[in-house]
Amino acid sequence: MMALSRRLTLLMCMCTVFGVADAFHTPSTIVRAGAISRHALRSTSAPTEVEGTTSGEYLNEEQLAFCKAYLNEHHKSDVLIPFTRAFSELGSTAVKKNMWQGGSYSIVDARVVGITSDALLIDATVEEGGESKHKSVSVSLDSDPVAGMAKKVSTLPQIDPLQLNHASKLPIDNFCRRMARLCNIVKAYGATGKMVQMGVQLGGKGVGKLHDDLYLNQVPHNRYVRQYFYDMAADAALEATILCSNKQLTNRMKMTALFPEMNPSMDSYRIGTLLELARAIAIRLAEQNLRVRVCVQGSMGVGIFTGVPKQLNGVHTLLQRMDWQSEEGEENEGMVGDYVNFGFVGKYHVVDGEAPDDVFIVICPQNMVGLECSIIGPLSEMVDAAGDRPVILLNPDLTDKISSQGQQSVRGRQQRLDFADSFETIFQFKNIYFSGTSYFPILGSVVKLGPFEPWVAHQRRDLVNDGGEVYLPMYSSETVPESEVLMATFD
Repeated sequence: MMALSRRLTLLMCMCTVFGVADAFHTPSTIVRAGAISRHALRSTSAPTEVEGTTSGEYLNEEQLAFCKAYLNEHHKSDVLIPFTRAFSELGSTAVKKNMWQGGSYSIVDARVVGITSDALLIDATVEEGGESKHKSVSVSLDSDPVAGMAKKVSTLPQIDPLQLNHASKLPIDNFCRRMARLCNIVKAYGATGKMVQMGVQLGGKGVGKLHDDLYLNQVPHNRYVRQYFYDMAADAALEATILCSNKQLTNRMKMTALFPEMNPSMDSYRIGTLLELARAIAIRLAEQNLRVRVCVQGSMGVGIFTGVPKQLNGVHTLLQRMDWQSEEGEENEGMVGDYVNFGFVGKYHVVDGEAPDDVFIVICPQNMVGLECSIIGPLSEMVDAAGDRPVILLNPDLTDKISSQGQQSVRGRQQRLDFADSFETIFQFKNIYFSGTSYFPILGSVVKLGPFEPWVAHQRRDLVNDGGEVYLPMYSSETVPESEVLMATFD
């Protein structure tokens, strides 16, 4: 019996209950649905509500006191008053009265007096015609702008409760993430990063938190830094595969890892890091008795004008020659050739039959400059042939390149864009820099650490007296952050 059977088989119970290994072989289109709890990685039980405290309260006494004091002291003008104006009946009243009173009705103060699993309880002070009045209002944590305010502030989709529970079942994380959505609606962008920091500080799971002292400006990176990224990416791939098997996530996925050693536009690019990352993901999935095919695009072009992208030159050969610890007596004995196989991009490399592929990893698919050098055609055929089995693109670049005869310009452009957009990000770590042409020093990063995790932007900061460096959360949202918003939130 090969060594694989002796290793951790986290997904074995899932294969029995949900039929993971067989769930990918029925033809279907992209599946988009809700989410399940992260605890499903360890348990087959159904997702439950947020845990709460032993006394039945939403937040414990310490968390409740801190949140109230912090919001009242630091976020009255940018969060609490705009919340009261946008999400409570006082906002509707202000709009109606100010149409006739010339702005004499205004909300001048707001304080949080209570927090429940559903709402913020706020005491507001309203001035009308020189007279002050105190009003008590409730602002739902899943609010949309009230009537009359929809023209001034645009709403955002509510966060699926199952996705919230999947990312973290801790109430403080639940509260902070819902607060971040409301902050984005009222354009209090800087406060969203404070919500992430508050969740970490008050005993949350660490949603959006990065390890200190990564020192990514130092190349080559330390081995523990590389392993840190390998583990995060492999965990995200396994998590997404489980969700896909349960029909709760699309089978079209993409992962982006662009720290300096993985960025092909930088001199620090190291092909070995890319291969090690692909190997870590493939082994993590194979440990769960899933058959994985690691694919690299082959030569493209016409006649003598053929070739592969410079970034992928020799990758297919190196993949097979690198050490997989799969020889007799080694840790992964028999894995390569049974649970891990290699191939190119195209429908003919999708294996069915008695031992079908379960998951496909496509390394850096990208278009090339020239005639008939678009990867979209063979990649879309491969995705169609895979049915509902997961197809994971690692660092894809599906943007059009310069080509003759308009093959990557106008004709079919919308279809190519739609195909590229059909892949959902399940993991991203991407450094950002002060200038688009200078890669030193690193300004920060934009990350998404799992399929149902929020997007979080961090600013890198050096500690005093050479005490190290930290990545401080500055912005959080449910969608890819816009560059203008990031620059507004960074110090």
